[in-house]
Amino acid sequence: MDQSSAAPAPGELGRDDDIVAAFQLEERPVSGRVVRLGPVIDEILSAHELPMPVAALLGEAVLLAVLIGDSLKFEGRLIVQASGANANPGGLGGEGAVSFVVADYAVGEGVRGFARYDADRVAVLEAEHGPRPGAQRLLGSGAFAMTIDQGADMDRYQGVVALDGPSLAACAEHYFAQSEQVPTRIRLAVGQEMVDGGSMRWRAGGAILQRIAGDDARGHDAHAFADAQVLFDTVEDDELLDPGVSSGKLLYRLFHEDGVRLQPGKQVMRRCTCERERLARILAGFPAEDRDDMVKDGAVVMTCEYCNRDWRFTEAEIDAAG
Repeated sequence: MDQSSAAPAPGELGRDDDIVAAFQLEERPVSGRVVRLGPVIDEILSAHELPMPVAALLGEAVLLAVLIGDSLKFEGRLIVQASGANANPGGLGGEGAVSFVVADYAVGEGVRGFARYDADRVAVLEAEHGPRPGAQRLLGSGAFAMTIDQGADMDRYQGVVALDGPSLAACAEHYFAQSEQVPTRIRLAVGQEMVDGGSMRWRAGGAILQRIAGDDARGHDAHAFADAQVLFDTVEDDELLDPGVSSGKLLYRLFHEDGVRLQPGKQVMRRCTCERERLARILAGFPAEDRDDMVKDGAVVMTCEYCNRDWRFTEAEIDAAG
């Protein structure tokens, strides 16, 4: 859809929720992606009764996983995770009120995420700094990592940088500058809207802008990314969250003078891998004393950390899966 000469038409791609789409500046070596999440992010964040600061942080991680994971050229997973100083990038624990936050996007399947936190410490930060104290205050010093999982027969690739910046967007920009040497700018927004009856639901939106290699069509202007970044930095949270502001309309406002092409979008789904047979096999590998600690009302209960669903098993089911 070429938007270099006309405003977006009503009903165009990008007005729908739960869509991620790539875009390209027609005459500059600059490209990006934009994501808008409605029901998907509401399901992920509403699965647990998260305090506002934790929900916003997890929402940022989910947006990053979709924005960056959608660029994978194979059917793998992109995992975004941040952990406190006393935790490994893939582990738990740490010095911050939030010990661990993770989101992963599987190409063709969807996205999921969860966070672990100390509710009392989060409440103290919220009282001192408001509902958005920022990633660094919530997590403390520690590590930000992005992992590419290409499947069981391939090695994982993981890049790790120090938590550096007030948001996960800033951490990701630091990652790309240090690990990939790709000039990158990211905007993320997570918020709530009131629906009929006075209840609240979550929404989220984000965009990423990156410099790419120049060619004869797009030129080799060394200042192209810096010029595009100036425009990109004018994006407001409301524009990313408002369901009435389509991705196409937003991109047209930013880049219509350069010419911007929005590619067909891809549907974003919520995914979870908690399947009964798989969980039974996992439980079969637990020591008997650990399973005893999981017994509730005569059944062994395992709770999925991602979707917060309780799965109940008999000992006979677990033994049969072993």
